[in-house]
Parts: sequence; structure tokens; C-alpha cells
Amino acid sequence: MSGSKPDILWAPHHVDRFVVCDSELSLYHIDSAVSSELKAGSLRLSEETTATLLSINSDTPYMKCVAWYPKYDPECLLAVGQANGRVVLTSLGQDHNSKSKDLIGKEFVPKHARQCNTLAWNPLDSNWLAAGLDKHRADFSVLIWDISSKYAPETAVATEKVRLSSGDPEAGLVVTKPLYELGQNDACLSLCWLPRDQKLLLAGMHRNLAIFDLRNTSQKIFVNTKAVQGVTVDPYFHDRVASFYEGQVAIWDLRKFEKPVLTLTEQPKPLTKVAWCPTRTGLLATLTRDSNIIRLYDMQHTPTPIGDETEPTIIERSVQPCENYIASFAWHPTSQNRMVVVTPNRTMSDFTVFERISLAWSPVTSLMWACGRHLYECTEEGKASSLEKDIATKMRLRALSRYGLDTEQVWRNHLLAGNEDPQLKSLWYTLHYILYFTQYTEDMDQKLTGNKGPLVYAGIKSIVKSSLGTTENLRHSRSGSDRQADIIQYLSEERSLALQLCGWIKKGTDLDVEPFLNSLEQEGDWERAAAVALFNLDIRRAIQILNKGASSGKG
Repeated sequence: MSGSKPDILWAPHHVDRFVVCDSELSLYHIDSAVSSELKAGSLRLSEETTATLLSINSDTPYMKCVAWYPKYDPECLLAVGQANGRVVLTSLGQDHNSKSKDLIGKEFVPKHARQCNTLAWNPLDSNWLAAGLDKHRADFSVLIWDISSKYAPETAVATEKVRLSSGDPEAGLVVTKPLYELGQNDACLSLCWLPRDQKLLLAGMHRNLAIFDLRNTSQKIFVNTKAVQGVTVDPYFHDRVASFYEGQVAIWDLRKFEKPVLTLTEQPKPLTKVAWCPTRTGLLATLTRDSNIIRLYDMQHTPTPIGDETEPTIIERSVQPCENYIASFAWHPTSQNRMVVVTPNRTMSDFTVFERISLAWSPVTSLMWACGRHLYECTEEGKASSLEKDIATKMRLRALSRYGLDTEQVWRNHLLAGNEDPQLKSLWYTLHYILYFTQYTEDMDQKLTGNKGPLVYAGIKSIVKSSLGTTENLRHSRSGSDRQADIIQYLSEERSLALQLCGWIKKGTDLDVEPFLNSLEQEGDWERAAAVALFNLDIRRAIQILNKGASSGKG
């Protein structure tokens, strides 16, 4: 990274340490800011955090890429790829055990010198280190080294001792025999191991993305594409991979590797980094050159039919961690949605991306909101009387207590309502006595007349089902016609009562609605008059009423 913008790496197993890489390696310890005053040698990253420089390693010049050893022991072992293609194992001075001492200083040298572009440790077999190199017509561009190989003559023929550039009298071993050699006639720009199998390596070559299976190195799965930079696997969905080219991000599904499942178009400026969030499902961060904005893509999982090529739902947003241009960023491995960014002049900022807040209000007036991994339930403070007085609350509580369903002892329903309303208590006692009186009178009427009780206390259902009444045939002439026609007229006490309640007829046995129609016409209520005539099957009369209303100018 000599002569290039700085990069930043979090320690895999120390959530409070990170490394800034440019011309040298600088190890920082991040801590909470207990006061507004900075300690000596500390840098402020945010209002809550500061960083303290622990050590500097400048023994490996011409750095082009760095990868942190994934296991806990040794904890501060790093692999550095150099401009001449060599890969050097170095430390930040934090390890003192024998295992670390045996590894620090080892160099892995390709046959032909050219730039090392990328490094990737195998997450399962941590002794394997993959290196991606520039193209050479007589050499491979993907080399996999075994850092713990025993240098017996039969396993490492071209092995020799040389003195390190640091002047250490105990010279390390230079290894020139890789464990695997892959990818001829193409430059390798990015690498990542596939988590589902330790023998699968995804490489971004010059013209294609290739999946190498180390169990059979003669075969590979590849797809032609320009998006071969920055390949990275979604930590929550191991079949989803992101890569980029210029200003576009390609999202791949390894189960359907023929083409990208999604293409994200960025700004005209070329991309410099993409990274999946390790603490959040489907959240991808991207950074463009000479920008102080990090763009986030939230990929929502929605069920789709088999064979449906509908693109997934994407929610896009942008965040601005600082005012200056951002050289690089790194997600925190465990803190939710947290990242550290570094500017070209090594100014750093600790930043948390806040989630969108989703509110949910239940029918029972409970309020809850979601943010990240947390659900917050809100409670109402103050007097509870305002909530208890709400009609919706009353209805719910009464429904839960089966209010109104006690038909045996009707008066008890006021107790189910809370026994707090004297008017409601009076109502239910009144209904109780009415029911008692109705049952008594029905029994007496049945004994005397054999008919049903008075209709005053009956419900609609009782009225409709009470009796069928009688029918009679009448000779009736429609208005405006001398022709007589037979019509069936239904007569019953219930029907007469219903018509009286509607105001269509007067009390008595006469069922003629003509006086009612005349009164409606005099009042200018033409629509109602026409409807009443229509309901009584006098269509011609209804038409006459509408015409009369239209000619009067009031209909």
C-alpha cells in the first residue's frame, strides 16, 4: 500500500483493536471516552470512543495488501503482499509464544516477480493462505501456500535460507513451492474462500469469475464478466457473492452462476470497496473514489416462486460518517452496524449506522417500535383514566368479559361491564323485568287465545318468524289504466305494524299507501314517493311521480 490510500482491518478476535495499513502497519486500541479530555497519545474517533496507538510495524515496505490471521493463536499475525509478489508473515509485537516466533519472518516467493494484489486466509484450515498475483505468461496467478509446511527435501525442493531485510541474525525460511498453483494466463484481482467448503476458492480473474475446487484443480466453474474486483461472500447467505467493476456492483447467486441476479449502478466515479455487514443480514456497503459518502443497500428477502427471476427488493440509503473524503472503511465484527472509516490523511472516525424505525400500533392501543435487533414496547405514563374512558377500550374489556351474553340472568350483565355506570345498571334491570313480563304475558296469551305475545317487546327475528299471516286475491287497477289485474296481497298484524312504523299507512285495517304518496308529493319529496310506489309494485305511479318532480324543477 505504499503510495496508495490507507486501508483498515479489524482484529478477528479482539473487538477493541484494528490496524491501519499504508506504508506501515499501525495497531490501535479503541476505548470508551470517559471524559471530554483526551489522554496523551489518544485520538478521538467519536463522542463516545477514542483510539490509542499500541505499536507500529515498518519492516515490510511496498505493501499492496494485508490479511489478518483468522485464528486466535497467534493473535497478531498478519500476511503482507508486496509489490514484487512476495508474501511475508509479520507481527505487531503482541505475541511472544514459540508458535508465533516460528512463523514471523517467513516469506513465500513466486517463481516470477510481479505485484501481489490480494490475500485470503482459509477460514477452516487456517494454515492455507491464497495469494492473487498479476499476470505472467510463464507462471500461475493464484498461489496457495501452506504456512506450516515442513521443509523436508521431498516436500519443498526449492527452499533456501536468506537473511531478512530487518537484519535479524536468525534468518527465516523463504518458500518457493506453493501447495497449489491455479489460474494461468490471467491476472488475479480478488480472492475469497467459500465458507461452505474449505476446498472451494472464488477468484476474480482478468476476464471472469472462477470457482476452483482444490480436490480437482484441472476443472473450474467460471462465468465471463468484467465485475471481478472485490469479491466477497455474504456471511449470512453463503451462496450470495458481491463483486464490482468501475461504478457497478454485481450480486451473484452461486447456485445460478450464469449471470448476476442483481446489478447495482453507482455514481460515475469508480468503486474502491464493497463489504457485507457481519452483524446484519443482507446489508452491503459501497464506497466510491473521492467521496465522503458510504452507500448502503439493504436486500430484503421475499419469497418468490421457483424459477421466477424477479430481482430482490432493495432499500438504498446513504450515510456520511465525516466531512473529508473517505479512503476506506471496515465494519466492526460484533457491534451492530458499526464501522470505522479512515481518510487519506489517516484521520479516523467511529460511526454507527442507525436502522430505520418501524412503528406498530396494535388494536388494543399498545405501541411498539423496532430498531435493529431490538423491540421496544412503549408504556403510557400519567393518568390511566383517559385510556380507560376510551370507547374502544371499554368495548374490548366488555367483549372479553362476555358482556351481554348472560341471557338467563339478564340483570347480571351490568356486573360484566364493571358495575361502574348506574345508568347501565338501571338499563339491564329494566330489560330483565321486561323479559320477565314478556314471558309471563306470552304464557297467559297462549292459554287464553293461543296467539303470540305483544309485538312491542319482540325483536326483529321474532317478528319475522312469528306467523305467516294470511293472503287474499284483490282486483286492482294501476294508476292511469282501466285494466284490472289480480294481485296477491299479504296481510298480517306484523306487516301492518311494520308499515305503520315506516309511516306509510295509518292505524287500522286500510293498507292503501295512496294518501301517503300524496303527502310526499305535496312536500316535494319526489324520490321517496317514487320509491314507496315502486316497493308496492306500482311502477307506472313511480314514473308519474318522477316526471312530475322533474317538471316542477324541484326533483
